[in-house]
Amino acid sequence: MPSSTQQSLSEFNFSKQANGFILLEVLVAMGLIASGWMVLSNTYQGMILRLGQVAERGVALRKVMDQHELAILTATQLSHSNQISRKLADEPTGMSRRTRPVPDVSRTTHKK
Repeated sequence: MPSSTQQSLSEFNFSKQANGFILLEVLVAMGLIASGWMVLSNTYQGMILRLGQVAERGVALRKVMDQHELAILTATQLSHSNQISRKLADEPTGMSRRTRPVPDVSRTTHKK
């Protein structure tokens, strides 16, 4: 008659397929997740950097445009002091874009 340890070993029958993940599979999966995370974070940081650079260029461009428009306005006001030239100086090309009046789009201009 077999001993109790032999009976317990015979009851615990090892199958050829494992019932879980082996350590190598877990390490490979963790490596793939970590590398994917690093690639995504690097891409995100690059996009944020480029967005900041584009915003800085836009601010610099707006400053240059405002200086140019003010220079045109000043030159027009200095060269002509009569009433007609003052009206021309207030045209949209001589004003900063941020100070132009916004048309009211809620009212209709035509009647039915």
